Amino acid sequence: MKRSPSNPLIAITNESKNVMTDYQVIRMIPSLQRQITEHFQPAWGISAQIIFCEHSAPRDAYQIVIYDRAESKDDEGFLGYHFSPEGYPIASIFALDDMSEDGTISDTLSHEILEMLVDPGCNLYAHRPAQGKRPGRGYFYEICDPVQTLKYEIDGIRVSNFVYPEWYEYVWKSGSRKFDHMQKIKRPFQVLPGGYADIYEKGRRGFITIWGSATGTHKKRHRRKSRRKSGSL
Repeated sequence: MKRSPSNPLIAITNESKNVMTDYQVIRMIPSLQRQITEHFQPAWGISAQIIFCEHSAPRDAYQIVIYDRAESKDDEGFLGYHFSPEGYPIASIFALDDMSEDGTISDTLSHEILEMLVDPGCNLYAHRPAQGKRPGRGYFYEICDPVQTLKYEIDGIRVSNFVYPEWYEYVWKSGSRKFDHMQKIKRPFQVLPGGYADIYEKGRRGFITIWGSATGTHKKRHRRKSRRKSGSL
């Protein structure tokens, strides 16, 4: 039975040989599932079922594959993001690189899952109109990037903070809405220190990355993704 886009199947496969055991991955799944069901779905109206696959994932599943490390230098420090022949997203997590940052991959799994659910095709953005000398912009639906340094725990498993739909709605005044789950953001399109947003800006070619003020903070992109053309601003 084909699943609805509002309730997809997310299949996690562990190809790590030396860093992560299957047991370590499997014990993260109940907390990741709770985050979707109890925190993410009420805000975004999208659910999902997470499963662990010892071998190949179902053809209609969103897939996450865990490896020891990136094989290419071009991929170091990033998550790979591409698509299956059926058009479903596939992400790669490099456990050794990820764990060197904070000792776990659970927050990266959380980050990847939530962003897959909101924009599986990597082609959605919200428009912020020009105002005075400020140019118009399109902000991609990467809901963990602006708050990527903030984590919280569910049953002892660390998960990623994420922004709410209101973050993409420029009409709201500062402090008037809940803009992220941990309530650290005060206004639409705000990027916290150490966080970033990929945008299209009128007058520029291609997308650029903007960063929150990050004095003393190491700037690190969480991942690289293949974007599909979605028109110009």
